[in-house]
Amino acid sequence: MTMSNFAKTLFSASALSAALLVAPVTASLTGQAVAAEKEESKYATRKTRKTPAMRLKVGNALGEAQAFAEQENWAEAEKVLEKELGSKLDSLNSYERAQYYNFKGFLAYSKEDYNGAITAYNNVLRQENLPPALEDNVIYTMAQLYFVMEDYQKSIDYMNRWMEYQEAPSENALVILGQAYYSLGDKKNDKSYYKKGIPYIEQAIKMYQDKGKEPKENWYLLLRVMYFELKDYRTVTDILELLVSKWPKKEYWIQLAGMYGELANQPGVGKKERDELEKEQLTVYETAYRQGFLKKESELVNMSQLFMYHEIPYKSSKVLDKGIKEGTVEKTKKNWEYLSQAFINGQDYQKALMPLRRAAELSGDGDLYMRLGQVYMQLDDYENAAKFIGLAIDKGKLKREDTAHVVRGMAYFNLGQLDKARKEFEEARKFERSRKMANKWISYLSKEAKRLADIKEFLGGKS
Repeated sequence: MTMSNFAKTLFSASALSAALLVAPVTASLTGQAVAAEKEESKYATRKTRKTPAMRLKVGNALGEAQAFAEQENWAEAEKVLEKELGSKLDSLNSYERAQYYNFKGFLAYSKEDYNGAITAYNNVLRQENLPPALEDNVIYTMAQLYFVMEDYQKSIDYMNRWMEYQEAPSENALVILGQAYYSLGDKKNDKSYYKKGIPYIEQAIKMYQDKGKEPKENWYLLLRVMYFELKDYRTVTDILELLVSKWPKKEYWIQLAGMYGELANQPGVGKKERDELEKEQLTVYETAYRQGFLKKESELVNMSQLFMYHEIPYKSSKVLDKGIKEGTVEKTKKNWEYLSQAFINGQDYQKALMPLRRAAELSGDGDLYMRLGQVYMQLDDYENAAKFIGLAIDKGKLKREDTAHVVRGMAYFNLGQLDKARKEFEEARKFERSRKMANKWISYLSKEAKRLADIKEFLGGKS
């Protein structure tokens, strides 16, 4: 199972864009509104800040720039911002300057000028007596910006700074922090960061579940890849079981089957447990097949081989035969050989002949012709057995040439062609491994030849 293609960025640029744009600033923003903002602040442990009020003309300028921004007319928005506020920074109070830089940061992001956005938001944080909610929003935004810029350590630093004063951080914030730890670990090739990131993702999932909400699929995917990298395959399997139950996608079924196989091969796994895990692997993979998920040649061949491994040759041959007939599985030597072996294991020797012959024709040596001859022997077709074993010997490069001569000799014997049989056994006894057997056959043939001669003489005498 390949995890390297896991998508590292779980939140989109559009979502980040929405987070960057603070509540629209209009001419109605007064000192009373600022006071209300402070009352609603979550920063209960902070000292009360006396934030200056925003003047009407500043609010109007920000409102005009905001109107252009809503139309995505960034150039006009920036033009208004600089003309009305940027050129008069010295005359603005700290809160007005903060809102100017905040809007400037948003415009920089909109043009994908991330460094410019970071500079602007840093200027926001330099202003005195910031409303806690504004400071909170800017720090959170900077955490996301640094993530997009792949400066994961700063993303983590800013997110932790933001969370320091949060009584109830959102699930999305926890996920971003967990993902930043994963990305930093991936970048540094240091898996210890995965261990730091996992609790945040799990906390976000639990918070959603406690609210009766369905945690997001991507959160489980992030957990899956971190646990996989930590080689915690049992937890990965648990996550994949959940994924196939809630989002039964092809990739999850195949990965789950792979994880059962991985668990079965772990050191220390007993035979009973291994057998159970391998059965689970087969069940999951077959379920994927029955749902029509397995369409690639490699997937169908794997399904066939799994059936063979579990000694279910009928299903093995059925999968492969169907794939070849439909053109999904290529007519290669290896695939013809797999199909013939499935038929042979199922003792359907007649059906094994065609694929085995095709495989032999595509082969560079004689071993498959030898196997084809042996199948003909099983079918008592001794003529074809002798013929194809002869092709095997002529083609050469046999793993056991001595066996080929023995089997061909037996075929000739059953055809009653004793002289040809003797020649094959004489060739076979040139090899140490078959000498004893070949000598027995030669001895038997001599006796048989004498017996037949005696019968012939007797019959001739009677006539």
